[in-house]
Amino acid sequence: MTTYAIPTTVGFSSVEFGLQNNNQVFESPLSKDIQVLELTGSKWYATFNLPPMKKENALEYIGFLQRLQGRVHSFFGYDANHRSPSGTIAGSTLLVDGASQTGTSLNLDGGANSTLVLKAGDFFSVNNELKMVTANATTDSSGDVTVNFVPSLRSSPSNDASITTTNPVCTMKLTGDSTSYNINNSNIYGISFSGREVL
Repeated sequence: MTTYAIPTTVGFSSVEFGLQNNNQVFESPLSKDIQVLELTGSKWYATFNLPPMKKENALEYIGFLQRLQGRVHSFFGYDANHRSPSGTIAGSTLLVDGASQTGTSLNLDGGANSTLVLKAGDFFSVNNELKMVTANATTDSSGDVTVNFVPSLRSSPSNDASITTTNPVCTMKLTGDSTSYNINNSNIYGISFSGREVL
């Protein structure tokens, strides 16, 4: 299967981007107390809305959607308004510090000393997995830092694996096998599509 990049000729008019957590919830029928068990398998989801456009621009996006053949192929999904970190990571090459790490935090090294490298809400990718930072991450005097994020790691990155902080993406498929668009009586096209992360 092939993974395609979304065209960039026309910017999005709006994007809904979020994380669907995978929790098992039990509510007692007697006390109404709730117990929640966090499971693996949380997925990013998104809806991309394009502005009204003329045929010459619309055809590029229609072609992109048809190339996906419904859920046969994939595309790279992302938060279109947060393509680079708010922290001052520029000039740093953060690497995974130690193999066999799991969960929702990573020990990293190689950063500039005593620097706020990533802020809460920043995205990065590691092992082709997209993560969102949940707390500001500042390196110590040696350039080491622990970064907290969601969702949890699906596989342990190798020691010295690099993280990607500029234009990080996740792999998504359309949420259904039908692709459509609308055209008004002024020949203006309306296009939107939704995707969910592929695990």
